[in-house]
Amino acid sequence: MLNCLIVDDEPLARKQIERYVGRIPFLKLTGTARNPAIAKEILKSELVDLIFLDIKMPQISGIDFLRNNDIFQQVIFITAFPEYAIESFELEVTDYLMKPVTFERFLKASEKALAKISGSQTIKSIHSQPDFLYVKCNQRFEKIRFDDILFIESMLNYIIIITKNRKYTVYSSLKAIENNLPLNKFAKIHKSYMIGIDHITTIETHQIHIKDYILPVSRSHKRVVLQIALGLGLS
Repeated sequence: MLNCLIVDDEPLARKQIERYVGRIPFLKLTGTARNPAIAKEILKSELVDLIFLDIKMPQISGIDFLRNNDIFQQVIFITAFPEYAIESFELEVTDYLMKPVTFERFLKASEKALAKISGSQTIKSIHSQPDFLYVKCNQRFEKIRFDDILFIESMLNYIIIITKNRKYTVYSSLKAIENNLPLNKFAKIHKSYMIGIDHITTIETHQIHIKDYILPVSRSHKRVVLQIALGLGLS
């Protein structure tokens, strides 16, 4: 199931897309917005996998919205203007639909988004024993050194990687990145948290401090934390 957001300044266009979404079993409408500013607020509070985005809108265009924000969701442009096609594909959007859109064309674009999300590998190690990994973030691959990672937090179907200098939002699961991390440098302390062991400052019964962050320790992971505290390493 893909949670989707519709962004279009035309009420009739939004209604048509809503009807199409309702006919596709793997799509679920999360919200609609008449402009990118409202869409940005929705993205802060709702889990969205796919955005159906108009291009020509007052104040902020769909293209500017993508360029100026960290949009990691799949995006399908729906517009009446063909001249933006090349520019849009430079932004690596999933598809570019021309109004009026037939249901068959809409379905094909939605299936393409589903295939990309289902088959995506957003986390890649570049060789067998690297000291870094690449993550896909903001339409490009970013290199992150293992030693720079403070902790990783799982947020449903995406993760947040906190490093010494910045934050990365990546469309992936905690399990996927866990398989790419060296066991001697990282530990799972909660179903939603992986930590960089070398960055721990304080260990308590139910929480771990890393710099200014306080992270929870679940009951099932207390043994791992005890091993860290005793300096025994991870088994």
